[in-house]
Amino acid sequence: MKKLLTATALSAALANPLAAGGYVEPVLEPAVIVEDTSSSAGGILVPLLAIVLITLAVMDSNDTVLVSDARLKTDITPVGTAANGLTLYHYRYVGSPVVHQGVIAQEVLAHTPEAVVTLPTGHLAVNYTMLGIEPGIVSR
Repeated sequence: MKKLLTATALSAALANPLAAGGYVEPVLEPAVIVEDTSSSAGGILVPLLAIVLITLAVMDSNDTVLVSDARLKTDITPVGTAANGLTLYHYRYVGSPVVHQGVIAQEVLAHTPEAVVTLPTGHLAVNYTMLGIEPGIVSR
């Protein structure tokens, strides 16, 4: 025989489902996620410093080998052509205000592959001495 719930019993069952043999969804506390979106060069300077140190370790003492990977540069602007036919650019490294002049490693790879070094990080460095190009800083 079926039992009919009175309004009071139904109200009590809804208020406390476990007492009525029901199931209660677990209560999960909301997670608070704080993301730092401030613009800081600190996040990129440490990896760039590591890349510079790795570059110094792989270069010959008489060679000028610099990280020239396009993936690490921003504000890339062509400014001329070197005697060997490579395009010269002004650029900044990501997170740095300093403007440099030099080549893009990916272009050098197609032109003079023996002048390109792949670093353990997967980034490309260029042996400017092999290219006969003098890289430089344009402005600080």
